[in-house]
Amino acid sequence: MTVGIVGAGNMGRSIAAQLAKAGEGVTLSDRNPGKAEAVVTEIGGDGVRAGDVSDALSSDVVMLALWYPGTTDFAGDHAAELDGKIVVDISNPLDDSWIRLQTDPSTSSAELLADQLPGSRIVKAFNTTHAPALAEGQIDEVALDVLVASDDDVAKSQVGDLVKAAGMRPIDAGRLDNARLLERLTAFQIELSQRYGLDYRLSFKLLPAELPT
Repeated sequence: MTVGIVGAGNMGRSIAAQLAKAGEGVTLSDRNPGKAEAVVTEIGGDGVRAGDVSDALSSDVVMLALWYPGTTDFAGDHAAELDGKIVVDISNPLDDSWIRLQTDPSTSSAELLADQLPGSRIVKAFNTTHAPALAEGQIDEVALDVLVASDDDVAKSQVGDLVKAAGMRPIDAGRLDNARLLERLTAFQIELSQRYGLDYRLSFKLLPAELPT
């Protein structure tokens, strides 16, 4: 299953580095091609390559590592290419305070993305894993949990398989509208990070460590 990542910022870099470990073909793209190429050189290895946005969009799974509302803007411009694809939204619609959201409580950035892409299979994932922690895939030698929400159970499972292959633990977070909770959870994490000076090296872990299948 090939993966295309749109956006070579901190999150795009961290996701690419982790998914490259899964042995899948990962294409990292950016509106600045030189930025994607520099990140791929930094990551190294054979699991990831730099490409054009069109290359990323041709992948089986497309991850939008973009700031909200850049996600919905991008979707509006590329709805035809994304039709039928698994599209992963990692965004958090933070306001200027960085600890509050700019979206109405009755929706989420993932649901707004789904409105833009009615023919796509929308999955919310990676929004609760901050880039510094995700770059390492663990905190204090404990693997990260990645919360995954979607109305498409097959797409959710496939994204979960990618997470697991990368050495992290996927947590089924239920329906896509649970993205409202996940986005607010991230805002709370940011508040905690600021309060305790954790520099975004924090994440929530679900216990027990072993979950029933």
